[in-house]
Amino acid sequence: MGNPRTYTDDQLRNAVKGATCWADVMEAIGKSRTAGRTSVQAVAARLGLDVSHLTHGSNPRRLVAPAHPFSQPAQHGGRSGLSIAARWFMDRGYNVSVPLEPGAYDLIAESDTGLQRVQVKTTGTTESNGRYRAVLRRTVYDASARDTARGRIRVTGYTEDEIDFFFISTAGALDYLIPVEAVSGAQYIVLDSKYAAFAIEARNHMPG
Repeated sequence: MGNPRTYTDDQLRNAVKGATCWADVMEAIGKSRTAGRTSVQAVAARLGLDVSHLTHGSNPRRLVAPAHPFSQPAQHGGRSGLSIAARWFMDRGYNVSVPLEPGAYDLIAESDTGLQRVQVKTTGTTESNGRYRAVLRRTVYDASARDTARGRIRVTGYTEDEIDFFFISTAGALDYLIPVEAVSGAQYIVLDSKYAAFAIEARNHMPG
């Protein structure tokens, strides 16, 4: 007479349902994880149990991930703008370089006509008409400027001698790639129908 079973059909059903490998099934019904599973597999087959999700190795128990130390929610903003712009160019096969020292441009991108200097801006600010407003100004040191609490600085726009394009990342459905000459030195622009021709492909956005 063979060895009597020490588990019921229902116990086996529940074990199979909750396991990811046969070793877990064996442990759940009070057996060794590494031996004697052939007879248990035969019983499972006789009962018509679905075992397609079970692996046949002695896999360890499923791990429980602890909370990771990166709890802040994703945000649309300046620190993500550069990576968004770089990916846009790189996804199209154009290599990107980032200057080691701060400059008027944030990155240099290859293009069909040579290297292009790109200043990256981000915006989640909208006007009353719902159009995004992009700030294009910057602060620079000026030895001739009046000394203030912030030092000898002045606020200025960008010129064609300094950059070739603005890459403007919005919190909406479109980004914009605008030649610097199209903004005529403006320190801010509203991305309305005037700039519609410069809108580029939609992407997955973070909340604004």
